[in-house]
Amino acid sequence: MPALVVAAVAAVAWCGAAAAPAGAQEAALIARADTLLIAGRVFAAESLYYDAVRWNSHDPAARLALGRYLASRGALKVGAVLMEEARYFGGDPRVIAQALAPVYEQLGDYGALASLPGTPLPYPERARAEWLRDHPPAVIGPDSAWTAYRVSDSHLLGQVVLHLGADSVLATIDARQHGLVLDPSWLARREVRRFASRGARGPGDVAAVALAVRLGVFTLTDVPVRFEPQHARDGAVLGLDVLAGLAPTFDPRAGRMLLRRSGDVAPGRGGFRIPTLTTDAGVFVVKTETVFPIGHPDVQRYLRQARWTFDARNGVVLVEAGTP
Repeated sequence: MPALVVAAVAAVAWCGAAAAPAGAQEAALIARADTLLIAGRVFAAESLYYDAVRWNSHDPAARLALGRYLASRGALKVGAVLMEEARYFGGDPRVIAQALAPVYEQLGDYGALASLPGTPLPYPERARAEWLRDHPPAVIGPDSAWTAYRVSDSHLLGQVVLHLGADSVLATIDARQHGLVLDPSWLARREVRRFASRGARGPGDVAAVALAVRLGVFTLTDVPVRFEPQHARDGAVLGLDVLAGLAPTFDPRAGRMLLRRSGDVAPGRGGFRIPTLTTDAGVFVVKTETVFPIGHPDVQRYLRQARWTFDARNGVVLVEAGTP
């Protein structure tokens, strides 16, 4: 497995030993689970994470390890509770906050994010969290609808057109990014609300919110934004995490994707199930006991042959039956 992939998956398989010393038995189970997870043996690793908690239910390192793992598999609320309990049982708040902050953001629990003990967030992001606590993001539109997207050899996960006010951007879908990334030319636009400290030196020191982003017939309100120079002023990057909240079904051959306002996939939906892991480094799939970024060319070569659904809440990609 490429070293980059190993390092990224290891971010999930970090048990948080700095949170508090683990007992010898728990530490051994966690270490073995981490090794199995990196090797792509997801469900064997899961069993050991649970075993570590059963061995000592008050061990903060074991609870943190299980919480991080479950959050990476889509069980965000359960994972957050376990990590909160790890802090209650004596874990280092700063270590636990590093793991909890992105989970709270994915949950849209900006009240918890704004008041997180030991927060790793710089001032602009804390200020944004406080604002979003009082202005929670929402999705306006029908229960579900198809919208156009396009894939190419240069943009493996595809591109979509986003409308902000009277203007539009062509956004590349990227599983390694979070939120919406806009060109710094948007910094002064009224469609964007900015948060920065007095010492801000450039676009990288500014957190922001796009007040309304239209994607097909849907409008996404109060979308977290950061700024980075794009190849074109009308270019942007859309994190797959934003679409994950809409449980997207991609149909690459037809050039369209189905978005669901609830973010839920119908129970019992058929198809070949591929486990996923979501880390700070992006979304990964586990196939034949190997872990790949979902945007990897080999993965996309496979997924381009059929409709597939990213069911983030259940930690799987569903590939429609009857395809390779």
